[in-house]
This record gives sequence, C-alpha cells and structure tokens, in this order.
Amino acid sequence: MKKWSIMLLIMGFMVVNPLKAEASGPVFDTSDLDRGVVHVHYNASHDRPLRVMITKGDQRYTYQLKPDGTVDSFPLQMGNGTYKIDVVQNIGGNRYSFVDSTQVSLALEDPNLVFLNSIQEIRWASEDPPIQNSARMIGDKTSKDQQIQTVYEYIINNYRYDFDKIPTLTSTYLPDIVQTYRVKKGICYDYSSLLAAMKRSEAIPVKLVKGYTSHVDEYHAWNEVYLNGQWHIIDSTVDAVYQQHGTDFTMIKNPSEYQKVYEY
Repeated sequence: MKKWSIMLLIMGFMVVNPLKAEASGPVFDTSDLDRGVVHVHYNASHDRPLRVMITKGDQRYTYQLKPDGTVDSFPLQMGNGTYKIDVVQNIGGNRYSFVDSTQVSLALEDPNLVFLNSIQEIRWASEDPPIQNSARMIGDKTSKDQQIQTVYEYIINNYRYDFDKIPTLTSTYLPDIVQTYRVKKGICYDYSSLLAAMKRSEAIPVKLVKGYTSHVDEYHAWNEVYLNGQWHIIDSTVDAVYQQHGTDFTMIKNPSEYQKVYEY
C-alpha cells in the first residue's frame, strides 16, 4: 500500500531551575474537574513563550499557553489519580523555568467524559458553523453508528489534504475547526480535530490521537471513536486521500497498523 507524507510537528524542551514568582501568577481553574478538564490562564508581565505540563506518574503531556490571559482548557486523560500541573516559561532556546504549579485529584465514574470536552487541540462551541452543520446532517438519525458514518463520509468526500500548508507550520500550530470548515482542506491534525469536535458536540466520546501508522511516512494524527462499548480507530485523512486515488479502504482501521504516542 502506498504511503502518503502527512506530517505533524513534534516539539521538545528542557526545564531548569525556577524563576522568582510574579505577584500575579497563573490561575488554575478546576471548576470542571468532574468532567476531567482543567482551565489555565496567565496574565504575564512579559511575552515569553509559556507551556503547561500535566504529569501523572511517569506520563506527561505538554501544551502551549499564551501570556495574555487567554483561558485554555486541558484534558486529564491519563485516568483517575493525582495530577501535577506546572506552568513554565521560556528563558532562551529550548530552556524553560518553572513559574507555578498545582495538584488535582481526579475520580471520574465514567472515564470517557474526558473525551467530550472542548480543549486546546479540539476547540469547539455550539454556535460554530461546523458544529451547526453536523447537527443538520445528523437530523433525526438516532443510531450512533449512522451519526458517525454521516460525519465521516462528509469529511472524506469534501476535504482535501493541504500539502502547501506543511512548509508554513511551526511547532506551536493548533487546529482551527472553523477555518478548516471554511477552506475545506487541512493536514491530518485539522481533519482529526474537526471530526472530534463534530462528534463530541453530539455527546459521542472521540479522541484525537498522535503517533505513527503504516499508512503514512510521517508523524500522524487520527481519531478513536467510542462505539458499542469499544474504541475504534478512524483515519479520515488517509481515507480522503485513498478515496481520491481509487484505493480500497474501510472506515474502521486495524489497530495493529497504528502506534499511539499521545491521545487527547
């Protein structure tokens, strides 16, 4: 099977000694902890890059944070238990220093609640055009299978992979589902964020997953959808390309062909 170059950027950095805390530090909002999400914002006195690091045991996820007070939402997707949430700031090159931190304890009865939220990687609101369009397409369909199939087919039939976008990407790139919906093209990250947002808005748990697959040559993004009590892999980016080139494919992918690195 031919592989397609579908790229997603990876970033790494190292953390050094903490700086002196500012008078007004980061704000950690845990009001939605019962949904498995935390909100963080920081009105910093500088414009240096900030990162949020969320750690549980030996697992860690790192996100960007704007220094202008913009509120961002981050998932607690590593299961129940104690999470440490750190805000760090850039002090030159790939070196970061601790600013502030907090700890939270997660105890969800339903772990899939985490994968229904609007978060930094999958940002959506009920008034967004793609979310409203998804509701129109679903109409009176009550079967979750039909609802997923409808949106999946809409994406693979109407969106094109944007190869011209790759040279313009930076390590801070984040999907914008409204923009993707408007231009009808994007990279794997865009496809996966759009599908996840459209399904989450209809109370169907969906993950955005990053990692590797035998279908493409580069770091990649796809979805896992919770259906009939199980998680199933759906790769709308690959399938859109396959459809355009007349290659056979199925919506549900073989897990042995995918290697997960991160999930959101």
